[in-house]
Amino acid sequence: MGARAAPRAGHEAVNSVVALAPWLPEQDVAAPPEPVKQLAGRRVLVVHGTNDERTDPELSFRLAARAKKANRDICRFEVHSDGHALHQHRQEVHALTEDFVMGALFGRAFSRPVEDALQAPPPLGLRMPLAAGFGRSLRRG
Repeated sequence: MGARAAPRAGHEAVNSVVALAPWLPEQDVAAPPEPVKQLAGRRVLVVHGTNDERTDPELSFRLAARAKKANRDICRFEVHSDGHALHQHRQEVHALTEDFVMGALFGRAFSRPVEDALQAPPPLGLRMPLAAGFGRSLRRG
């Protein structure tokens, strides 16, 4: 449930959030929407497989879209044809996560796809496809 806790990270020491296939509760009219104010001022990466049968990728899109209204430093990548565990494209997911963490925590320049996703207006920057082979050209010696 780490990806469930990640978007709720509100401690002042948290400057970045990575949520891989986060479980989010279904929204109904009686329940308040999932909070997003704690994401303001933080860089946020959400990654979700489009074939996830355990956690609904559309709910992570909706959360990211609501959060993007108050914080432009949010991006979301879709891993087409992958499921909840993101195993089919794990090398790409690992490379994307590493790229984001190195940029968010250590000031390294983000790769072009991450930079583009952060800059793109919704829904484009929140439905970015994770390209097959992502990260192969990013390997730094």
